Amino acid sequence: MTSITTYQKRLCSVGQNRPNSGLKRILAIVINQLAIAVSMVIALIGCASVPTEGPHYLQQNTAIPADYYDVSITTHDGQQLRATVFQPVLKPGQTAPLVIHSHGFGIFRMSGPISVYGQLVFSGEAALQAWKAGYWVVSYDQRGHGDSSDINRLMSPQHEVIDLSTVIDWSLENLVRISRDPSGDPLIGTLGESYSGGAMLLNSRNEPRIDAMIPITTWYDFPASLAPNTVPKSGWLTTLLMVSNTLHPGSMDPIINRSYWDARDGELGPEIEDYLNQRSPKSYCSDYTQVSADTLLIQGFRDVAFPINEALGNKACLEQSGRDVRLIGTQGGHLLPFTQWSFPTPGYEIEPVVHCGNQTLELTQVVVDWLDEKLKGITGKADHIPSLCLTQDYQRGIVLSHVQRGGRTFTVPPSEIRSGFTGFFEAPLWPLERMLGWFTPTDRSPTLATHNNSGTLRPAFTPLYVAQQPQNMVGIPLFRGHLASQEADPMVFLGVAVKRARGRYYELVSDQVTPLRGAGDHQVEMMAISTHLEPGDTVGTWLFGYHNQYRFSHSGWFMNATLEGLIQLPLLDAEPKRVSSGNQMKH
Repeated sequence: MTSITTYQKRLCSVGQNRPNSGLKRILAIVINQLAIAVSMVIALIGCASVPTEGPHYLQQNTAIPADYYDVSITTHDGQQLRATVFQPVLKPGQTAPLVIHSHGFGIFRMSGPISVYGQLVFSGEAALQAWKAGYWVVSYDQRGHGDSSDINRLMSPQHEVIDLSTVIDWSLENLVRISRDPSGDPLIGTLGESYSGGAMLLNSRNEPRIDAMIPITTWYDFPASLAPNTVPKSGWLTTLLMVSNTLHPGSMDPIINRSYWDARDGELGPEIEDYLNQRSPKSYCSDYTQVSADTLLIQGFRDVAFPINEALGNKACLEQSGRDVRLIGTQGGHLLPFTQWSFPTPGYEIEPVVHCGNQTLELTQVVVDWLDEKLKGITGKADHIPSLCLTQDYQRGIVLSHVQRGGRTFTVPPSEIRSGFTGFFEAPLWPLERMLGWFTPTDRSPTLATHNNSGTLRPAFTPLYVAQQPQNMVGIPLFRGHLASQEADPMVFLGVAVKRARGRYYELVSDQVTPLRGAGDHQVEMMAISTHLEPGDTVGTWLFGYHNQYRFSHSGWFMNATLEGLIQLPLLDAEPKRVSSGNQMKH
C-alpha cells in the first residue's frame, strides 16, 4: 500500500490506539503496545488541536496520497463528533465514493489502520478494506462514545440519527473530491454493526443521499429484542451497560441506567418501552417506501442480542422501496461472554468466511464488492452475493428464496421442570459433554421413548423427531401451548435441541431460547434456528427454568412448571433449490 503521510497528528486521543490481538497478529501486538506507550508520553507533553475542516489541498485537483487524520464535526445542536478520515490515493482530477463507518454500543471508532476496529472487528476490517480499494472512509464516534461529546441517548431520532446526516454534510463540504452520479448526486455508502447499524436504518428513511447500506447485526423491534415476551435479556443488558459505563463513565442517558435496575427485577416498564419504540425501525416501517439505498443485511443465527428475526423484519420493511435487499445469515454476532465462545474479541464475532450453497464467500470482500457495484457502478460485481444465504454452521450454508415460518407440526407432551436450577449448569457441562462425545459410539437408530420429558438440574428434553436422511432445519419455529405452574409469575425458556447421533450430546440449535412468562396459554414465534441433520439425529424441545441469557430473569430457585402444546419445526424435506443471486430485487 502507498506510504502514509499525516495531515494531523492524533495527540489528544491516547485511548484510541488500543492493543490488537489475533492468531496472525502477534508481532502487531508488540508494536501497538509500544505505540501506545509513546503516545501516552507525547500526550503528557501537550495536545495538538483537532481541525474542524479538511485539508486545504483537497480544493486543488492535484494528486493526493493515502492518508488518515482526525477531525472534529459540529452537530446541529453544538456538540462535537470526533472522526477519523481515511483518504484514498487519488490521481489529478480523480474522485472516489464516500463510505461512512461507525461502531457498536459502548465502544469507539476506527482511529487508524492499526486499531481495535481495524484489526479485530468485522465492520472495521471491511471499512479498512474499502479504503484500500479506493474509497473515502469516515469513521466517527457516536455521541457519548470515544472522543465525542454529549451523552448517549441510545440512538435518538433527534440526535444520533440526525448526526449521520451531519457527518455526510461535513464530508461533502470538506473532502470535496467525492464521486457523483450523472445527475450530480454524491455516491455514498454506510457501514457499521449493531448500534451504528440502527443509525443508518433509522436515518435512511429521510436521507436520500445514501445509495448503499450494510447494516450488521442490528435491531428491528428494540423492546422485543431486548425483552422478548416481556422477559428482559438481563445477561446481555448487564454486559452492555457494564462495558459502556466502564469505558465512558457518566455518558449514559439517565433513563437507561435507571431502567436497567427495573429490568434486573424482571420488568421493562412503560417509560423505557416507549423510549425504545421511538428508536425501532419497526415503528417507521411504512416510511421505508422512500428509501433510496440498496441494502446488504448481515445478521447472525447465534446472535443472542439481536437474532436473525430482527434482520427479517428490517428486510421486509426495506423491500417496500423496490430496492435490492439481500441477507447473509452468519453464525456469529453478539455472543454472550462466559456462555458463548468468541475470538479474538469477547462478546462479538463475525466469521470471516461463510458458505452459501456451493460457494465460499470472504465477507470483507463481499462488502467491497457490494460497494463497487452500488457506488462505483461496476456491473455484476455483486452478482455472486445470494439474495438469501443462511449458514448452518461454520462449514455449511444454504441458499433459499425465503425463510420458512413454521413447518411440520409436532405434539409436545407435558414437559416438566422441577427446579429453578434447571439449566444452570449447562455452560460448564457443554465442553465436558462434547469431549465425552468423542468416545461415544454413533447411534443411527435411536428411539423416542428413551427420555422422560422432565428435568431437575438439566433442561427437560422432549424428543419429537428422528432424522432418517440428511436434512436441513432452517427457519422460525412456532409454538402454541399451555404453561402450568403454582408460581405467581413463572418464567421458562424454550429452545429446539438436537441430540446428535454422533457423540450423543445435546446441542441447543443456534444457541437460541424463547422465554415464556406467566401461567396460561401462549402462542409465540420463536427465535430463528439453522442446522443440518444427519441420520439418527433426534430433534426435540429443550425446556429451561434458568438460562444465562436471562441470568437475573427467572422465577427463583424453587419452582415447578409444566409445558405442553404444539410446535411447528422448519424441517426442509428436500434439498433446497439453488437460487441465482443476480437480479433478485423485490418489486
